[in-house]
Amino acid sequence: ISQCTGRRWRWTGAALAEFVGFVVFGLVLVAFFVVRSPWFKGARGEARVNSSLRSLLDENDYQLFKDLTLPCRDGTTQIDHIVVSPFGVFVIETKNLKGWIYGGADQPRWTQVLYSHKSQFQNPIRQNYKHVKAVQELFGLEACQLHNVIVFVGSGIPKTAMPSEVLWDVRSLVAYIKSTRSVVFDEAGLQRVAEGLGQSSLKSGFLTHRAHVRNVKRLVERRRQRTAECPRCGGNLVERTNRHSGEQFLGCLKFPACRGARKLA
Repeated sequence: ISQCTGRRWRWTGAALAEFVGFVVFGLVLVAFFVVRSPWFKGARGEARVNSSLRSLLDENDYQLFKDLTLPCRDGTTQIDHIVVSPFGVFVIETKNLKGWIYGGADQPRWTQVLYSHKSQFQNPIRQNYKHVKAVQELFGLEACQLHNVIVFVGSGIPKTAMPSEVLWDVRSLVAYIKSTRSVVFDEAGLQRVAEGLGQSSLKSGFLTHRAHVRNVKRLVERRRQRTAECPRCGGNLVERTNRHSGEQFLGCLKFPACRGARKLA
């Protein structure tokens, strides 16, 4: 494939072409998996929202912050978009999903149906509530000064009644923000929040993201350990099914001696 002359390698034309072909194939393969990854889909959806908010909202009334990592009581929290205006702080969670979407405000998990495949994801209203609370506690805001907003930017179609704060395209998001006209901030309050977001947000980058992911994993493991422990006797919990309703729950392994139970998240 190649020739060695003394200490120097000399590539033949065919060998060089073969090597370049392998490199190109590898790059195409990597790009294929990156484009299909949840991370890329999420980033693409966030970019669409960011572009629309910048172009369709009046910059004299609305200030846009994107991809924020803010400190909170149990570590850090990442927020897709925040729009600060005299009419309130809009904390926005972006979902880039296809298919049919089933869910309700009080359900812990929502369902995506894509062709014949079903998958579940965390209720985005509850997910974004943590972001809202982080902003509220960071600046000591009232509930009326904050808006929990969810926007689906893919081709997802709602198949159940959805709360008014769940929107299904970026233009509906912009219309929702513009429709809120009750002034809740004076000039000083507005400036305090806007400047505070810039100062409190951790520097965006790989290290910040990695630290946040580690913190999330630590919290998930702590929550898993807590929910796996019987609230009555401290023993182990296992999945059980209510014979009357068919609902699944976590019940004590020592049943019927112990009737401790927890809801299945």
